[in-house]
Amino acid sequence: MQTLDNIRYIIAAIFIGAATVILPCCGKQDDTSARTDAQSEALRTLDDSLAIHSPAAEKMIQTGLDSATDSLEYYDYYLRLMRTQISLALPDTAAIEWDRVIKFLESQPQSARVKGMLGVLYNSKGYLWYKMQCDPHETIGFYTKAYEVLQNSDQERSLPDVCANIGDSYMELSEMPEAAQWYRRALFLCDSLQLPEQSNLSLYMGLGRIYQNLEDFDAALRCYETVNANIDQLPLHMKIYFLNNFGNYHYYTKDYTAALATFDSLENLLTESGLEHDFDIYICRLNLADVHLNLGNTGNAVAYLDMVEPFFRKYGVEPAIYYANTIRIGLAMQADDTGQVRQILDSEQINGPIDFTLVNIRSRYMQEYYVKRNDFRKAYASLKSDIAYNDSLQHNIARMRSAEIMMRHAQDTIQLHHHIIMQQKDADIQSMHNRWYGSIVGIVILALLSLYLLTLARKRHLQNEIRLIHMKLAAARNRISPHFIFNVLNNRITATDKKDADELMALTKLIRENLNISGKEYVSLQEEIDFVRYYIDVCSHSIGPDFEFRIEAPDTKTMRSIYVPSMFIQILVENAIKHALKNKEGHKELLVRITVDSMTCHISVIDNGPGFDIRRSDASSTKTGLRVIRSSIALINRTQKRKIKFNITNIHTPEGEIAGCNATLSIPATGINTDNIDNSTE
Repeated sequence: MQTLDNIRYIIAAIFIGAATVILPCCGKQDDTSARTDAQSEALRTLDDSLAIHSPAAEKMIQTGLDSATDSLEYYDYYLRLMRTQISLALPDTAAIEWDRVIKFLESQPQSARVKGMLGVLYNSKGYLWYKMQCDPHETIGFYTKAYEVLQNSDQERSLPDVCANIGDSYMELSEMPEAAQWYRRALFLCDSLQLPEQSNLSLYMGLGRIYQNLEDFDAALRCYETVNANIDQLPLHMKIYFLNNFGNYHYYTKDYTAALATFDSLENLLTESGLEHDFDIYICRLNLADVHLNLGNTGNAVAYLDMVEPFFRKYGVEPAIYYANTIRIGLAMQADDTGQVRQILDSEQINGPIDFTLVNIRSRYMQEYYVKRNDFRKAYASLKSDIAYNDSLQHNIARMRSAEIMMRHAQDTIQLHHHIIMQQKDADIQSMHNRWYGSIVGIVILALLSLYLLTLARKRHLQNEIRLIHMKLAAARNRISPHFIFNVLNNRITATDKKDADELMALTKLIRENLNISGKEYVSLQEEIDFVRYYIDVCSHSIGPDFEFRIEAPDTKTMRSIYVPSMFIQILVENAIKHALKNKEGHKELLVRITVDSMTCHISVIDNGPGFDIRRSDASSTKTGLRVIRSSIALINRTQKRKIKFNITNIHTPEGEIAGCNATLSIPATGINTDNIDNSTE
């Protein structure tokens, strides 16, 4: 079957090769809408003036609008007028006639020039939405339209910038793997389009910001140092962007002295450039307020806050207001004024989404606030939220590594296609002079196609590896994190009464056992059942006194001789408690029954709940655990002669009513073949 697929690929590739040889002979129609040399030179001069914020730029735009000889030339200048309006601190969006310009350009024949103008328009709209901190999904939609129309346009050199803009928008959604993928695509396009080295500097800034958000500070510093060594090559707006990100880097690494120096440099640059009323200077001064707070300069922190807060409240910039309130909370905590913190929280009205980095900054102050108020429940909830974020951060890092693998493969494939096309064009030219040379080119094409088939096989292998990575990530989400016991509970065991101390000790045993088996692929039945007992000891207190748990199992020797995938029984027990028994009224029963015959070990998890119904509204919450089990069984069964089976059925009374649920695993009585299993902790 694989051979047949390869033959199909080769036949298809031959047809594609023939088509690419024939199509160039058809010629290319002239673009009658292309600009004249004089028009192109005038626009280049204007763009250079706009890049350095020249006061003469606005006059040049107006002159161009007045002297335009046709509609396309008029809109060339009008698009630059829109960009000038967008560069204002907070422009009046109603004054920008988006619909009129879009309607006109879409009604024109879609030449390279018109596509380039549409791409500039959509990119400008996306930038304004990003600057105004509107919905990131809408922003990505505008940037994506720009990316699509700029291909095969006269503005293809703008594609890397658009990719970087899409990456920035994904960062606002905390989707770091997607952001990194778009930035790497931008770097690849810079190489393909042979753009100057200066273009790569802005992309390294974006990658540095991604690594910074993922707390990979070493990788972020490498990117920032590359840019810092060439900062004089950057235009003004990119210097502003870089200094802001580099200052944030020093802040998150707690080098507040370096952060202060960087933000001071940014403030001076903005002031010297005549941008003392620009949106960026208000953000810079807000960052300076936080840096001064962490350096203990409370007077300076208050002064900067007083300068910027009226601006943000006037325009309703909610993330900035949230950040300012956070700094006020920090100042109140330094003054040991918990009442002031309460007033800030009560008066705050934030409706939109807040970036997770701002939430983390506030969380640090709020934990201190809850502790001072002896509200350990909220302190624990805040700490638990931080732990969940750290877990998701590790998940994002793993996804980013997977995305990097796929991106490298995609780049290899694009390069391979590029070589094929170039070879085919050479064959078309040379075939008019020499038939033998054309035959040689054909052989080269077939060799490249063979490489392409090898690349496809490699892609399938990588996809299987990535699938396994994602399965491990999904399984990891079902594990119990040990961090909170060491951050909160460990210090509280000796200070509680006997009942609470017993509960905490049970939780400690559970986490210790979780650490023991969570890094193993397979464990003995005895280890798995011991872990389930620890788990029940911890969670039984939340179920109620009418909960009965039983285990029916063979002798210890038999239990130790059979190996099962780790956490499988615990996942089934957890699902039964969470979805069948926790909210059930009356007597609750949970039974784990293990029976072994000559061929098979049967493991049943039986409850007396309402039964399993995939159509229930809450059924989606069980999908992850069951999907992990089913996917793991599918992978294991590929290498096992005797297969593992898994089934879920409802239990019925003689009258036909549902009386519970039975989830059953059937495993070979000799256990799983673990000869090639690495059970060491990862």
